Amino acid sequence: MDIRYRRATKNDLPRCIEIRGLTNDNALDKKYLASIGVTEDSWTPYVEDGTYIGHIAQTEGNIVGFCFGDTRSGEILVLAILAGFEGSGIGQHLLSLTGESLFERGHNELWLAAAAKPIIRAYGFYRRIGWRPTNKFDINGDEILKLKKQR
Repeated sequence: MDIRYRRATKNDLPRCIEIRGLTNDNALDKKYLASIGVTEDSWTPYVEDGTYIGHIAQTEGNIVGFCFGDTRSGEILVLAILAGFEGSGIGQHLLSLTGESLFERGHNELWLAAAAKPIIRAYGFYRRIGWRPTNKFDINGDEILKLKKQR
């Protein structure tokens, strides 16, 4: 499988929103995302001005995964891989690319909110690649994990 990675643009947002609803774990469809304020229109200004920076993975010209982070806070906002493409290293590579972009903008530590239940794939995934639990939780019950910049 030939996977290519590149910086995400505003033109990728419709497909990213679609993929978010097609993941195996924690799928959130377009209607739900809109209800919490995540739409192409709401994200476009942030992607255009560089506040939200992300990367996409594509094969045969089709986006199969994406990751976005917030350059203001160092938060990884979302990492989503299309069902059927998990376990191939795409998520780890996207997370690494986006994390490096955030570190390059001066952050020494990144954070994200992830499922706190060991039965959810993300629980082990983030811990396995170096993200550390903080024992703090957001209003959705997701645990805040942190990753320090390697020196």
